[in-house]
Amino acid sequence: MKKILLLTYLFCIALTINAQDLVSKIPKDAKAVVSIKGKNVTDLVSVSEFENSKIGKLFLKEMRNETDGRVSNLNELGIDLNRDFYYFMTSDSLSLKHHVLVPFKDKTGFEKLMPERQKKKIITDGDLSYFVDTYDSMITMWNNNMLLMVVSQETYNNDYYSYNDYSVEEVAEEVVLEEEEVEVESTESEIEVEETVIEPSEPTYNNDYYENLRKDREAKKLLADKALVTYAKSTIKGNHTNGSILKNTKYVKAIGNGKDEAVAWIGDFSSIYSDMLQNLSYGMGPNYLGLYDSFQSFYSDMSLTSKLNFEKSQASLKTRYTMNNDMAKYTEAMYNGKMNSNFFKYFNEDKMLGYFAVNISTKGVLEAYPEMMSKMFEGYNDDEVAAFVPIGMKILSLLIDEEGAAQLLRGDMLFVLTEMKERELTYTTYEYDENYEREEVTKTKKETLPGFLMMLTSSEGDLFHKLMNIAVKESRGEVTLSTNGIYQLTTSDLPLTINVAYKDNAILIGSSFEDLVAIKTGKFNSKVSGKHKSLIKKNSSAIYVNGHEIASTFPREMMPNAVKEKIDFISQNTEDVIFKTGKIKNNAMEGEMILNVPEKGHNNSLAYFLNMINALMD
Repeated sequence: MKKILLLTYLFCIALTINAQDLVSKIPKDAKAVVSIKGKNVTDLVSVSEFENSKIGKLFLKEMRNETDGRVSNLNELGIDLNRDFYYFMTSDSLSLKHHVLVPFKDKTGFEKLMPERQKKKIITDGDLSYFVDTYDSMITMWNNNMLLMVVSQETYNNDYYSYNDYSVEEVAEEVVLEEEEVEVESTESEIEVEETVIEPSEPTYNNDYYENLRKDREAKKLLADKALVTYAKSTIKGNHTNGSILKNTKYVKAIGNGKDEAVAWIGDFSSIYSDMLQNLSYGMGPNYLGLYDSFQSFYSDMSLTSKLNFEKSQASLKTRYTMNNDMAKYTEAMYNGKMNSNFFKYFNEDKMLGYFAVNISTKGVLEAYPEMMSKMFEGYNDDEVAAFVPIGMKILSLLIDEEGAAQLLRGDMLFVLTEMKERELTYTTYEYDENYEREEVTKTKKETLPGFLMMLTSSEGDLFHKLMNIAVKESRGEVTLSTNGIYQLTTSDLPLTINVAYKDNAILIGSSFEDLVAIKTGKFNSKVSGKHKSLIKKNSSAIYVNGHEIASTFPREMMPNAVKEKIDFISQNTEDVIFKTGKIKNNAMEGEMILNVPEKGHNNSLAYFLNMINALMD
């Protein structure tokens, strides 16, 4: 029953997509596809809104200049901005092909863009028009409904040659050999001959040989161009042996219902890498030294889907990375960390500009990495490498105590940016007196520097104190220990003093001595909401940026009024930014970037970007 429901779901999606006819030009075996939903974009920001924006006016001005006034607005381009645009890539052992599909309302608008010299290169075949750029292996083909651009990128070419292939030294050797033969014959027959002196001459080349090579190369290039034209015609007509990408159930399932503004999909990393190995192995075959087998075991059944959405209150980019069983096992072990809950006692979100959290497992990394490397090279055909890597990884595993390393640093880390503060710094420079003698001078300057606190979990408190006490003894005063149990690092190489402490199985490194004293004595006023606790604990990594607060900390005193106005606008119109990567679930890892936008002043998040550009452009 579940299979029937899934097939019905995929069929309905395919019918919906099929209404956008350009997708039918993409073959089923395409390795990567990027789509932009024109109607979704123009519903968010209309063509007239873009044309009336500062960047839109600049774009139209350049377009009028380039076309000598033949095209003055977007409508005259002939492009149907309400339909879908596509990029896709195909590959085999000989080449990668990059394709762009653009929907047309009227092809005459596109043709107006071309200068007269370009129009002379156009070839017409029925309803198709095209021109070929031989040098770049590119063809541009169009009809009244669409435009197709194809760039063919060879992954291997054994047709390289050089005039140095037949060197001057080789010619000289032939001349010397001929001279020696003459001398031997004269001696044997005892015939007196005049001594022949061979004068040095200009280097000579076998011109016929290289002329034939040139002609052969041109003939091959002509055949390649013809093949490219045939390929483009087949693509623009949608003549694919195995059908279109709509028959690829993995693609149809990955892109979903089509409500996203843009979608990028990579179907199978292993097939792309194996096709590219032809170039990396210098033409010795896609399985040179067993590389293909290694890539196949690591990257088979691995795909990536990214979706871009512009909503009313936020813009988001969601990415889903699907792995095979082996890679999922290694990745899950590495990211199976646990965040130290005590960290939430050591910072206050009301005094926070942002943070960066990493939640990995040191033990998992040290256990998975040797096994992963051994797996990678087990199919390698170089006997020495294939034998050495597993042995080396085994020795590494024996030498490293995974449990002990995890006690030293468990793998979870949280870095909190607490402030951006202007500080007065003292520095040393040199000046020359009236006698032109250099003398050392101490001066002060003001700089805006960050305040921060970094937290790392460690169960080795005794080892921490022993190492820090050694640093106090050996650092010649640069590392000191206060009566509060706070170690302080002060050096001319750093613009501020670094404070280090240990509490509750955590190493604390920060810029504020007062905050660390309060933490050590249990008097720190912490505050962390459930939103931030969840973001930090439930993800393998997370970044949070309080854009409004950071923008408000920019120093304005010495700035011109025009710059102050722009910074004020940024401060008033910047909200939170979040980057997060989840943990492994069902062989997949998901990530998301979220940019929140202000509730007032912007119709939606795409219009927000346009408004920001308008405000910041001169």
